[in-house]
Amino acid sequence: MKPVMETGTSDLSRVFARQIAERKIELPPLPATAAEVMSLCQQETTDAAKLSAVIHRDQTIASNVLRVANSAAYAGQVPVTSLQQAVSRLGLQLITEIAMAVSVRGRMFANPTCAELLGSLWKHSVLTGFYTKEIARLRRRNVEIAFLCGLLHDVGKAVLLNNVDKVVGRAEMALPVALVIEAVEQQHVAAGLLLGKEWKLPEQIVEAVQFHHEPQNAKRFADMAMTVSLADALATWVSPSQLEAPSSEDTLRQHPVLVGLNVYPDQLEGLLKLKERALLVTEGMA
Repeated sequence: MKPVMETGTSDLSRVFARQIAERKIELPPLPATAAEVMSLCQQETTDAAKLSAVIHRDQTIASNVLRVANSAAYAGQVPVTSLQQAVSRLGLQLITEIAMAVSVRGRMFANPTCAELLGSLWKHSVLTGFYTKEIARLRRRNVEIAFLCGLLHDVGKAVLLNNVDKVVGRAEMALPVALVIEAVEQQHVAAGLLLGKEWKLPEQIVEAVQFHHEPQNAKRFADMAMTVSLADALATWVSPSQLEAPSSEDTLRQHPVLVGLNVYPDQLEGLLKLKERALLVTEGMA
């Protein structure tokens, strides 16, 4: 194939679009443990022992869950040494979120070719997950799946960044970062939707992927799409990156979804004050 970088990002974007349309872009399978954890988090009868048993079967995930549980964001006076102890201390929901996060990161954010961009994207994803959950909690909405909606809203970008070297060829990877970012931005929603179908993600997550830039177009879960949209903006305010246009406090105070979410100025101020906590949680999941 002729290297797409010869004629710039429009070619790279078109190749991405064609591969997505033809379902030829490489999609990693959802780890079995992550699939079970996601299923458990949607069941009302899940208990700590059942979740611990599922996580324990994957030693990589299990060790990372314990590492995060002992990080500065969550650590108590006594170190956590077992999964059941971690669940008892942190709660079923939080352990589910940590398990899903470490599963997704190991599968989707590990390509050394785009390591810096993927690292930046991971930080943004965790921050967005954090704020999606906090906004849902603030509004007394169901937080069970909120973190995952925020965490996975830009998963299409990870899909594309993991495929850049396959599209342009390793020998041509002197590709300007700005060109990669532009192509990824143009095609990430379509790539995320393709992954959502492959992984059979819950509809709320799929709509968060599809409509976080246009929450007014969401079909069934507009409330969650608006929540992710605001969380996305808060995340870029906390930590601007190459992949995201920075948000200012003034921009946040005028965000179009504030009215739809009934988030008042004092509540937004409360979210802004969570900045240090958000960074601590993100650092723990790094």
